[in-house]
Amino acid sequence: MEKASEGPVRITKATVDAAWRRRRPDFRLTIRDTECRGLALVVNPTSMSWVVSYKPRGLDPRTGKRPATRELVVGAPATHSPEQARQAAAKVKGEAKGGTDPATVRREKIAKAALDRAATVDRLVEDYTTALPSRPKLRGTGLLSPAVQKAELQQVKQSVETMKAGNLPVSAIGAREIRSLLIAEAKRPATARHRFGALSRFLDWCQDEGMIALNPCLAISKGRRPRAPKPRSHHLPLTDLARLWHAAGTAEADLGETGFLAVHRDLIRCLIALPCRRGEAAKVDWSHLDLEAGAWIMPGKLTKNGDPHRLPLPYIAHVLLLTRWETGGRPKTGLVFPSPKAGAAISTWSDMKAAMDKASGLTGWRWHDFRRSFVTVLAEHGVAEAVADAMLNHRQAATRGGVLGVYQQARRLPEQEAAMRRWNELLMAAVEGRPDREAVVVPLSGRGL
Repeated sequence: MEKASEGPVRITKATVDAAWRRRRPDFRLTIRDTECRGLALVVNPTSMSWVVSYKPRGLDPRTGKRPATRELVVGAPATHSPEQARQAAAKVKGEAKGGTDPATVRREKIAKAALDRAATVDRLVEDYTTALPSRPKLRGTGLLSPAVQKAELQQVKQSVETMKAGNLPVSAIGAREIRSLLIAEAKRPATARHRFGALSRFLDWCQDEGMIALNPCLAISKGRRPRAPKPRSHHLPLTDLARLWHAAGTAEADLGETGFLAVHRDLIRCLIALPCRRGEAAKVDWSHLDLEAGAWIMPGKLTKNGDPHRLPLPYIAHVLLLTRWETGGRPKTGLVFPSPKAGAAISTWSDMKAAMDKASGLTGWRWHDFRRSFVTVLAEHGVAEAVADAMLNHRQAATRGGVLGVYQQARRLPEQEAAMRRWNELLMAAVEGRPDREAVVVPLSGRGL
């Protein structure tokens, strides 16, 4: 391209108009201004711009020489008159004299703006979804189970939605946005704690990836962070468990056209008879059950801590499962308790709970109380805590954590089976309305306990 330079002259609007008429292909004309040293009008074949030349202050630490002259576009005749261009050029030169490099600052702003456009919270949550399966646990060893990953992502997404931050660059999230989340969930302290924790772990990952300099959750004082709720200790006596067992057979619930069917009854009774979590019971597959040996072998993907778990079946639950298996055509795979309409895992827990409250006359209990009731009743009847703890598949409990958890790997299966037989005696006696001393162990050759 042919280049030409003119001036210095006092650039006016007439100078600009005349220069525009002189444009032609493959030709660049530079007209220098007399009133503002370093300012020039650059005329290209299809555009014009105001350009200021300056030298950054100081010496290059490696060469000991002044840096090379820099050029910076400060506008165009369409947006800046000659006088406005001189003011913009004077500002640039003033910044350079103050020790900053305006061209470098502008490049950094442009790069940051591009990064902000690409690094919106919603986009980073998508990337986090891909990265989370390979992220190590914060406590213990290994990776997060799929169930924990799903719950973690759900909490992050709900936090982002509450803060209305999905379209914001992640660098725009600060203490103000975090506080808005905590205020919104102030009446639900357990939820606030889960969401704050999940959001903080997501922002830790953003920091690790270089998207932010520091996790803004750290700016929240400890006094304002959600505190852990008081651990629940409620459990049910055997008499109440028996009432709920019978209520499961008579309850009616608004669960759509299907009503409260046998599948709901059997699921609830299994929860009463087995020390499992409701999600584990809802997702149990026929392939997980060894009905011949009378055991439920949970894969790691189903358990909360990701550890496989073998649970002996008490006779009362074993008979129930065998009956479902026989009436279902002896399936090899598939959900044991599929929802009547969709065939997926049952999730209508609130509706079932309301129906059970009405049918039993009991209120104030939770599904998880069944697990606490199991270990409490067994402890009262002489079963060692370590044995009951192993049946719950707890890894971080006092009996299985720390150094003991590293060295003590025995599952104590004979003791678990004995404990399950005792539990079966106690529960069956309560369900049948007999005193415990009249409890009869019903042997099932090779099956159940």
